[in-house]
Amino acid sequence: MSKIKSLEKISEENVTQQVFPYTKPTDYYKDMIGEVSPAEAAMITKIVFVKMETEDGIRSYISVTEPVWKYLEGISKYVNLFDVSEISKAWDFLYRITLPNGRSGLALHAISAVNLLMYDAYSKELGIPVYRLIGGSTRKQIRAYASHLHPDKDENLEAEAKHYLEEGYTDMKMRFIASPSDPYAVEKNLHLVKIIRDVVGYSVNLAGDFWMSLNYNFAYKMIRALEKYDLAWIEEPLLPDDFEGYSRLTKKVEIPISAGEHHYHVFDFKRLLDAGVTILQPDATWVGGITPMKKIAGLAESYGAQIIPHAGNIYNLHFIISEPEAITPMAEYLTRYRDWMEQHIVNVPRATGARFVLNDDPGFGIRYDFE
Repeated sequence: MSKIKSLEKISEENVTQQVFPYTKPTDYYKDMIGEVSPAEAAMITKIVFVKMETEDGIRSYISVTEPVWKYLEGISKYVNLFDVSEISKAWDFLYRITLPNGRSGLALHAISAVNLLMYDAYSKELGIPVYRLIGGSTRKQIRAYASHLHPDKDENLEAEAKHYLEEGYTDMKMRFIASPSDPYAVEKNLHLVKIIRDVVGYSVNLAGDFWMSLNYNFAYKMIRALEKYDLAWIEEPLLPDDFEGYSRLTKKVEIPISAGEHHYHVFDFKRLLDAGVTILQPDATWVGGITPMKKIAGLAESYGAQIIPHAGNIYNLHFIISEPEAITPMAEYLTRYRDWMEQHIVNVPRATGARFVLNDDPGFGIRYDFE
């Protein structure tokens, strides 16, 4: 096996994206910032393309946000200490060395990038896809759920939902329009759900995303009002650190609660499971990479929970297919905004017939147009 030779920035570019309305934790401050795009809300306004190269000339690439790249620069001197096969060792070292200012956020995003680059490079060295390295394929294809249905004119929302039905989707996720700062929020949100349910019926699994925008009192009232629509889950109703709120909420409502997009490593997910959250949604590009994803899978199984990762990026797809379908039943497919995670990739997996199929190329099996 070969040592990691370098970790370097090769280019950068700005991210621009259409504005789609949905609830956000900053809804209280709309008079200051107005409505922003999903990329801007997620602080993905500039991305940097990063290359890892081994002493044997194997190259791997990934895109990260500009703040994550700056953090990577600070820890890059440690990355060169490892053989590309020493994935678990490198992860543990980087987690421990960054503890004074890490444990979540930028530090874990940076560790995620290193972890994914190492998995890609090592799998290329072995000549196998990553999913074979981390457990092998458990199925020929991955079920996808259509994820968009942002608030819009009634006729547009109806047309979009009908389109997903025609495409063969049996699982969908919508966004809501109003949070506690709006006195008419409950009625506005119920109207959106009714519009979609009237189109898709009750044989479709319909979930709804509040993206960290509620407080406990409003969440309880809102979710109880939504129960008549038989939703598959309610996503991220509370702030990520409100584990006590999650614990109280899951005991009081009938709809399953999901969370994890903005949580880190195994410890946060243990807290979520203890709080009664039964659908975990980590993202390999944020949570720390594939290494903690596999640990979280075992943790979820021990609680009888499932993992439906945030965003159907290539890294999450390799993780999903390496775990039993009972644990990772499906992948999210962001149908209308993918520009913040797939720039310059020439062979992005697309959901066809509501299914993803992965190739068997070495590494994560993706190629960039600048290679």
